[in-house]
Amino acid sequence: MNVTESPQKVHFKGLDTLRAIAAIVVVVSHIELIKSRNGIPALNIHYLKLPDDHLAVILFFILSGFLITYLLMKEKEDNGSISFKNFYLRRIFRIWPVYYLVIILSFILFNPKYTFKTIALCLGVFPNIASALNIEWDVSPQIWSIGVEEQFYLFWPLLIYIIPKNKLLTCLLVFFIAYTILPHAIRFTNGFTFKSDELNMFTDKFFPQSKFNCMSLGGIFGYLYALKRKELGFFYKGIIAYPSIILSFALWFTAFKIANFNDVLYSILFGIMILNVATNKNLKINLDFKPLNFLGKISYGIYMYHWIIILLVIKFIPTNLIANHLTYNIILYLTVLGLSIFVAFISFKTIERYFLGLKNKYQTKYK
Repeated sequence: MNVTESPQKVHFKGLDTLRAIAAIVVVVSHIELIKSRNGIPALNIHYLKLPDDHLAVILFFILSGFLITYLLMKEKEDNGSISFKNFYLRRIFRIWPVYYLVIILSFILFNPKYTFKTIALCLGVFPNIASALNIEWDVSPQIWSIGVEEQFYLFWPLLIYIIPKNKLLTCLLVFFIAYTILPHAIRFTNGFTFKSDELNMFTDKFFPQSKFNCMSLGGIFGYLYALKRKELGFFYKGIIAYPSIILSFALWFTAFKIANFNDVLYSILFGIMILNVATNKNLKINLDFKPLNFLGKISYGIYMYHWIIILLVIKFIPTNLIANHLTYNIILYLTVLGLSIFVAFISFKTIERYFLGLKNKYQTKYK
């Protein structure tokens, strides 16, 4: 059975494994990115292509949209309403402590010279806006995705609460399509009106880092499962379910891209994959694997702390200390991954556990 239920909570199998894979991809990609910024030669292994870290974040977004929408729909179905207070407090206790700790730590450790606007936007949980304005928190720029999720959470519960469930699927589809087309519409309109290079630059930076459409697509699959809609039968078919899993990883890990709507393509594949991995009882593929489940549970910490760790490791293990390029990379990768996992584990067992305890006071029986 792909979903285990108890009076206290619902657990979706396989999702921790997906979180772990996404977190590892992000760390590996960022090691190479930070190396290149420090003039360190890339790890060059023939026929090896690193999967895109941006798509790893898209996978996180689809997961979040799926889970949040499922939980909100079940709460609305069972209670006839949604407790906005409980919802927002749960999100605050889960996200904010580590988010602000990373901001404080990175500021203390690296003493960056930021403008008031950068500090205000990031402290206000709008780091993606700062990034779009080219004033990002560059000592931990991965926090941009936290801004996307927190902003999405501001309006998504209200949308689900207000719209009747028989009309909600149409509204979610309209939102997904409209937001996907919006940046193209802005660029097209700008070409005939303002002709502003600044607007085009902002559009090109803002929309790739404000993926509300991806989260809403995850929400569509969460809605379908929460209400056990007949459309599930189509997605559960073997001819759909298995190719979605195989293609998701095969295309992602071979760096396949299309010129336009690449994120949309992967969002659809990831969404169908998540739906099947988590809920399809007839699926013969089980992604649960204890080491990856462990990493998945601490994946938020891995994602949030790893950039600081990479910067420190590269600083204290300079390339001239180890002459052999391959040996240097092995030591670098093992040290960064090991420390990221260790720090995330300690964080999960201390800071996060404390705030998760507070979060549990505002839980529904679903999460």
